[in-house]
Amino acid sequence: MNADGGIAVVGLMALRQACPLMLAAMGGILSERSGVINIALEGLMLTGAFVAVWVGASWGCAAGFVSALAVATVMAGVHLVLTQRLRTNQIVSGVALNLLALHASTFLLRSLFHQATPPREARVAETLPLAWFIGAALVLPLLLHGFLYHTKLGLRIRAVGEDPGAARMAGVNPSSPRAFGVLASGLLAGAAGAFLSLSLVGRFTDDMVGGRGFIALAAVVCGRWTPIGAALACLAFGTL
Repeated sequence: MNADGGIAVVGLMALRQACPLMLAAMGGILSERSGVINIALEGLMLTGAFVAVWVGASWGCAAGFVSALAVATVMAGVHLVLTQRLRTNQIVSGVALNLLALHASTFLLRSLFHQATPPREARVAETLPLAWFIGAALVLPLLLHGFLYHTKLGLRIRAVGEDPGAARMAGVNPSSPRAFGVLASGLLAGAAGAFLSLSLVGRFTDDMVGGRGFIALAAVVCGRWTPIGAALACLAFGTL
């Protein structure tokens, strides 16, 4: 293999590994820009990965993918209610959801798929095209940049995240932008988890997310909470 071919292979492998990080990181940006810390990305990804295979094994990958988005969004809604309505500490809520996702997925994998001893795994008969997810991951940071900086809702999300008091004085209720940001983070993290199980490996195994949710959070910080910066950080992490 010549040098150009080797570089191309490395680049494709980096994209492949960075794709779930980028999807989850974009969700993390939306949540944190709205003023809600969401360290539950790991658990949301794990939930999406499990639900995608659970439903996909019986109803096909398309149904599995949609179900993963729905369940992860509902789980993000739990984080929203805990932190915004019940005033639970955001870090505590995120840790609790991560632990819930980890232990619930292990229990359900053992119960529903009759996998009693390690290595426990559940497979799907078909997988979703890798190119779909890679294309979405590459386009999404650009779309999110435009959304945050050039749309009314995006500006409101940034306003309530940076100074909710000033936003209230300007007539902006923080509840709606925050709800959008947190729920969108669940949807995107669910998509990242579904990518792992339905496209990248074609199966679900115990704790298959393997810390990618936390890496996505690190990418958000390294990218200074901007979509383009976080995407570049994800690509850098993908090469490691």
